[in-house]
Amino acid sequence: MEAKSQDTKAKRGRPVFQDDDSVQSRLLRAAAELFASYEFRAVSIRQIAKKADVNTAMIHYYFVDKLGLFTAMMEQVSLPVEQALNEIAAKDELSIKDFISTWIAALADNPWYSIFIIREGIIGEGPVRDATSERLRKSMAPVMLRALENDQKNGRIRENLDLNLVIMSLVSVLNYPFLVRPLMEKSLGISFDHDEIHVLTEHVTDVFLHGVLDY
Repeated sequence: MEAKSQDTKAKRGRPVFQDDDSVQSRLLRAAAELFASYEFRAVSIRQIAKKADVNTAMIHYYFVDKLGLFTAMMEQVSLPVEQALNEIAAKDELSIKDFISTWIAALADNPWYSIFIIREGIIGEGPVRDATSERLRKSMAPVMLRALENDQKNGRIRENLDLNLVIMSLVSVLNYPFLVRPLMEKSLGISFDHDEIHVLTEHVTDVFLHGVLDY
């Protein structure tokens, strides 16, 4: 039982790639581990190849260059989160409550996603930042905006709210806990275990929709 628990925890702690020993998979896994620890410009092709135990020529063969490898790696890291958003995007009565629960569950299963988005989409530079930001803009923003518009139209949130500012606030609340996850776990005792993530979901939903004041 303990071994199974440790295996599950390990899977939640790193991006999931094809579990094979192909050169491509090894390069993707090596790139993910290095890019999760260091920004794009600080990681070299040689470091990635060494970690994957392959020749640097394999990176050029499969991915053309470091940016190509990073793009392929981000595709793999982003896919589970984007699939979760796509599943709720088609709902006629999509609400922000639906979005919050889906987003938190997706990040709980894919904790590296926020790290990559913040490091390269906001702090990063050049084409990597542009590509990462564009990916987030296309996948997250439209679904969140439509959920808020539905809630506003149906009287679940105030009509006078600027939805762009609401998105800015909600993005911060939803992502910050995962960016400082070790601090939250050690200092506040907040659990990010899959079975207890509903506590965080209910809290964020309640505070966002009802505030903290007791009227």
